[in-house]
Amino acid sequence: MKPILLLLAFTSSALALEPGFESLFDGKTLDGWKHDGNWSVVNGEIARVKKGGSLTYEKAKVPDDFELRFDWKVAKGCNSGVYYRPGQYEYQLLDNANSPYGENPRQSAGSLFFCMAPTKDVVRPFEQWNEARVVCKGSVIQHWLNGEKVVDFDYADPRWRDAVKLVGYRGTDLTKRGGKLWLQDHGADVWFKNLRWRAIPADEPVVSENLTPMPVSEAALKKEQLRIQELLNPKPKPAKKSAWQHQELKRFKAEEAHQGVAVDDTFFYAITNAAIGKYRKDNGERIGGWQEAKDGRIKHLNAGLVLDGKLYCAHSNYPEMPMKSSVEIWDPQTMQHLESIDLTDAEGSLTWVDRRDGLWYACFAQYAKTGDPAKTRIVMFDAQWKKRGELKFPSEVVTKFGKNSSSGGSFGPDGLLFITGHDAQELYVLDLPAKGEVLSWKSATPISAHGQAFAWNRTEAGILYSIDRKTSEVIVSRITKS
Repeated sequence: MKPILLLLAFTSSALALEPGFESLFDGKTLDGWKHDGNWSVVNGEIARVKKGGSLTYEKAKVPDDFELRFDWKVAKGCNSGVYYRPGQYEYQLLDNANSPYGENPRQSAGSLFFCMAPTKDVVRPFEQWNEARVVCKGSVIQHWLNGEKVVDFDYADPRWRDAVKLVGYRGTDLTKRGGKLWLQDHGADVWFKNLRWRAIPADEPVVSENLTPMPVSEAALKKEQLRIQELLNPKPKPAKKSAWQHQELKRFKAEEAHQGVAVDDTFFYAITNAAIGKYRKDNGERIGGWQEAKDGRIKHLNAGLVLDGKLYCAHSNYPEMPMKSSVEIWDPQTMQHLESIDLTDAEGSLTWVDRRDGLWYACFAQYAKTGDPAKTRIVMFDAQWKKRGELKFPSEVVTKFGKNSSSGGSFGPDGLLFITGHDAQELYVLDLPAKGEVLSWKSATPISAHGQAFAWNRTEAGILYSIDRKTSEVIVSRITKS
């Protein structure tokens, strides 16, 4: 082999020489990574090239015990991060010298952001490559930067109680596992290469030295305390003036009106945890229904949708853990249960589904009782129920959720997405994002129903069916533009 070919062969196989490591980036494509078109491969490097969102590795979740290695560099003043476990588990990337974040070591390069400062500042100047390494096993967390171990602590050790509490203000539970690896777009250019990881075997010891972090100055501490107060007492943004009006038309008694309602040309279907009642739309007469057997599998039905001659209902095992979800399907003519589609892998409690432009939109809720309401999201599936993307709720709507989540949702007039919370007498109006993954907040409209699931009457524009669970009634309303 000629010398230059020998050198190329050695370079291309360098990562393979590290025992047990798997490459996460082939140097040519972003295969296996999900993004919104704002990331690209440039000169064999992953580059953030324009405004957008995070870059997420979709092929596998981060192992519970793992070692991650990567090289990174940032533009002047850039603040970015690598998130490697659920919540705000972030290896901080920063131009310490030119970013205001650099004032606080707990926010500086190599830190476990908003938790544990590095032992020293060893970051290289902006636009120069840095070498990073993360090792996590059990309750031990270790960060390296440019060959030096700069973070090493056992979060189960009582001496780090304050640090664990601090990151907890961001909603981080250091005991959580099973998240996806993602690279942050924080508004400035950042580059990555040589990303690889390995699972750490159970018999491989990782012992913490519990290194002493850099001290935080009084000025930085004051700013940190202000940030904590903002996290504890967020200021909700005022709802925009609604472009929609609600007019209640009539009510029908329905003993099953506890979770939601579905509607077709002739009937409405009142839904409770393990039963569905079928009622005439003209006079509210109950003509049939379905009831789960005692100790049956179906525990917690939510919203319903009649589509193409089938009744689809969202189902979960709430409040049991771990969370499990499915779509349950009935023949609305006979009220015979036809099929169950398991969506447990999507993570969360399924509360509603709707279909638009060939895609299913499914809301996987989280509640304060079992998780974090801010993590409620909409997952998009194709006709075969294969995941095709995700959408997040804007902060204004998350604030409306409080300790609960979205109970109902469906596309309605003007192609907008209308959703409800758990108890508030409001209908929230959203739109799909032009880019990115966060839904666009439009307005909140007062309604008669106290949250819960609802359904649009597809045969008469603007007619909404909702429920009042306290009175066991189905409410028929008209929603029109102001």
